[in-house]
Amino acid sequence: MTMNRFRTLVSVLLLLVALPAICAGNAAQVLDKAVGKLKGSSSVECAFKVSGNSQSVTGNLKTAGQKFKLTTSAGTTWYDGKSMWTANPASKEITLVEPSQQEVRESNPFSYLDGYKSTFNIYFSRRKDASRHLVLLNPKTKNSEIKAVEIAINKKTYLPERFIIRDRNDRVTTIEITSLRLTGKSPEATFTCPVKQMKDYELVDLR
Repeated sequence: MTMNRFRTLVSVLLLLVALPAICAGNAAQVLDKAVGKLKGSSSVECAFKVSGNSQSVTGNLKTAGQKFKLTTSAGTTWYDGKSMWTANPASKEITLVEPSQQEVRESNPFSYLDGYKSTFNIYFSRRKDASRHLVLLNPKTKNSEIKAVEIAINKKTYLPERFIIRDRNDRVTTIEITSLRLTGKSPEATFTCPVKQMKDYELVDLR
């Protein structure tokens, strides 16, 4: 083998070793840009469709930082950053809890973007999409309830359009964001259940 061919081979091998790190860095930059756009707005409002386990539901979500209000046909959930209320119109009950991080994520997929750098390893998905970046999040801890999260980010707007979440039991939930708006500041009351106004509901405090 000539010296030039040897140098070429070494260069190719070094590139192959470095490629995962390069891809990870680019994926993190894409996610950084998307999160920057979301955090640059006082509030985010979106309509969505959730499908999984042979079922589907549509709804609306309004978020401001870690706070959110979620509305579907099954009920309404409010989270003020500490307490979570869920009103069930079928049972006429309001359940009040101090949720775990995973319980918050199950209600608000945008919460996967909170502290994502310390929680997840970030890569590009092996799947391809001409109009969207597919960013893959893998938990850094082995005992995580989640195995992977794939986030589809529009290449032009850098706004998320879909979350695909695979849990540790390989159950898959897909959240398609059908519309998304960056809006102004919302009143604090938006993210707190108006318990006193819902007199026909029973409050079940599980804190």
